[in-house]
Amino acid sequence: MKAPPPLRAAWAGKRRKLPSPTALPATARMMPSLPVHLSRASPPTASSSDGPACWGCVLYGSQHPTGLRRPRQGRCGGPETRLDMAGLSVMLSTEESRMADRFASVWARGLAVALALALGGAGRAKPTIPEESIPPDAKPEVRRYLEQLYSRDPVTRAYAAVHLGRMGDPAEPALPFLVAMLGDDVKLEWEVKEADPTNPLEEAKKRILGFYKEKETSPGREAARALSKLCTAAREDLLAAVKDPAAPVRRHAAEALGGIRDRKATEPLTLLLKDPDKDVRAQAARALGRLRDPAAVEALIAAMKDSERDVRREVAAALGEIKDPRALDVLLAALTDTVDVRTVAEAALLETRDLRAVEPLIVYLRHRKEEVRRISARLLGAIGDPRALKPLVQALKDQASDVRFEAASALRRMSAEDFGEDPQKWQRWQELETAARTIEESIAGDRVHAYIGALQRADWAARAYAAKALGLLGDRRGATALRGALWDKDVTVRRNAAVSLGALGDPQAVEPLIASLSDAEPEVQEAAEDALRRITGANHGRDTRKWQEWWDEHKRAVFARDREKAGEEASADPSEQAPGSDGPAPRGSGTLAWLLIAALIAVLPATVFITLRLLRPR
Repeated sequence: MKAPPPLRAAWAGKRRKLPSPTALPATARMMPSLPVHLSRASPPTASSSDGPACWGCVLYGSQHPTGLRRPRQGRCGGPETRLDMAGLSVMLSTEESRMADRFASVWARGLAVALALALGGAGRAKPTIPEESIPPDAKPEVRRYLEQLYSRDPVTRAYAAVHLGRMGDPAEPALPFLVAMLGDDVKLEWEVKEADPTNPLEEAKKRILGFYKEKETSPGREAARALSKLCTAAREDLLAAVKDPAAPVRRHAAEALGGIRDRKATEPLTLLLKDPDKDVRAQAARALGRLRDPAAVEALIAAMKDSERDVRREVAAALGEIKDPRALDVLLAALTDTVDVRTVAEAALLETRDLRAVEPLIVYLRHRKEEVRRISARLLGAIGDPRALKPLVQALKDQASDVRFEAASALRRMSAEDFGEDPQKWQRWQELETAARTIEESIAGDRVHAYIGALQRADWAARAYAAKALGLLGDRRGATALRGALWDKDVTVRRNAAVSLGALGDPQAVEPLIASLSDAEPEVQEAAEDALRRITGANHGRDTRKWQEWWDEHKRAVFARDREKAGEEASADPSEQAPGSDGPAPRGSGTLAWLLIAALIAVLPATVFITLRLLRPR
């Protein structure tokens, strides 16, 4: 094959009109609204013989000389020709044209679309079915789009595939033609974010933006998407296409099978996980994720050993979609992989929140990689298992600030408390939680007696939890033990005891609480002050002298009010009301009745004996 002519390019400094419009390539004539100029300089610029792609560059550059930079010398259509122009990089090759879009201004966006149209001649349509095979009896609209599948312009071919997919059942005659398009892998890459209404290529940009939301596509990929929308009618053709010798055909067929979501495609797709082409393997994993068939899990687990990180990333994502417990180990191992793989693995583990992951994640909190430790802390917080509390508290001492932040966030999420990143406060909270679980698991009988007993334990956390629990129960049988706990050596125990005494409302706790206003810890003083207000209804702040004077004067009234309140509560208690009565029964009336019956039984024999003696005839 004869090599194409070299690309000769220089500054577009001198311009003159072409002698005849017929000298323009076909793709350049597609844009009649552009003034026809040709740049001439020394050395000469590209000519029409260099191909439509090069011509399109020079054509647009001649109108915007400030935008055209000196391209690197190469061959137009060669395997590695790159032109760099004001933020736009264009790659030309024998089979495809790649555009890496780095727009810097509005005119550069127009240039991208101009090149997209001009570069259409660089990629050939590759349907494996002759154009003459188009059914003559097909609907006019279907026939029109089928004919466009044979266009030399890749944008037109992709445009036609998109429309055929949207037509649904009427497009069924297009199935074999769309399958024949699966190998059309001409890359189309662009992203137009803004539009210039004065640009003559505005209509072309609207046409592109109407159908492509991703930066990269191809006619073959759009054909695959169209086939996925045509559902089961295309299944057999696609199952055959996954065995095609051309990698683009296999890749696009896998994508279409994933879109159909027919689990009959699971087996052929799992075979593609061993395809020699990495893009085919990645697309097969993505399709299996969409199928969500547990039958593919074992093959996907094996594919996590793939040498290509892009494949491993797609496999991890697929396992996250399927949510099968068998994938736990490989997803945990993927947390130590490259950044993109472990990010996907983290998302997959968040979907499952498997409790079996807790112990391995605790181990990962000590991993040498900071990112692994950070992700592990976040996952443990999301799972919310109590086993992670102590390791997360220890992670607050990590050297990396991001790890400490995630550990604190996890603890806040699990506890509804917020101690920032203070490891000492979190440590005490964690010990309290552990003591609470231990006490609750050991209670078999009366809870009040169990908590009173816990107040005598050596463990400060057990005493603190018991002091808090007695107040929550609302049973005054624990008041005596709580009054003694006001002098505990631990500040948390003293504070919880004061709070609980206030909740119980026992007047006998007033004098001990007044003494607690002089506690060395402000939090104990605050709890005692609040408890005094709740019991007495008075408010003298933390002034012990005023509280004592007030109490000496109002002690009798407070106790009387408490007795009155207790009596009202007892009379309103339905458990002490006689069955079937309209009002409350007197306290102790049941006991009195039994005593009277017992007395009658005791005196009955003596009464009978005396009566008989009196009635005996003399």
